[in-house]
Amino acid sequence: MKSSVYQKIAQDHASREKARRQIINQANNALSTAKRAIFALHRDDRKSAQDLLDEAKKIFVNCEKSFKAWPDLAYEGAYLAALEEYAEALLFFGYVKNGKIAAIDQRCMRAQTYLAGLSDTTGEIVRLAIRQATAGNFQSVEQAVKTVEEVIAYLYELDLTSYLRTKFDQAKKNLRHLEEMRYEISLRK
Repeated sequence: MKSSVYQKIAQDHASREKARRQIINQANNALSTAKRAIFALHRDDRKSAQDLLDEAKKIFVNCEKSFKAWPDLAYEGAYLAALEEYAEALLFFGYVKNGKIAAIDQRCMRAQTYLAGLSDTTGEIVRLAIRQATAGNFQSVEQAVKTVEEVIAYLYELDLTSYLRTKFDQAKKNLRHLEEMRYEISLRK
């Protein structure tokens, strides 16, 4: 015979697990949507990118409704991964639109989320620079080098460890790719 305490705990657990599964599903959708926004930007389709970013934002708003009952779900791995991808997409959108890195949606301004997204954005800037160099737009490559240098200088000021250190190391490799690209361009001029 189950006690009423056991029944209550079982019900609470089942409710939380249902909410958790929904968060994971929604977060996976948000992550995919943010990735598609980045790909749209690489195709010079800012309108689609903006629409996809708006869609991702709506998904996050929906996820956050569950956090009222289960605040710990805000730290669910799939949700945090989706936020990082969303941060990367927003930062890259800002770079493509305005040529600079800036503040983004407040939900992505938690240090770990922003810094991971910022580090990953350097890779997207390299991809864009390669495309621009191929098209003969060498000034864009120089702008990319300058921007990524600024990001790296900022990240050097922080004592990044663990996961963020790995992201930082990837960002430094991205800077090296840009520097090599700039050097190759200088040899051809």
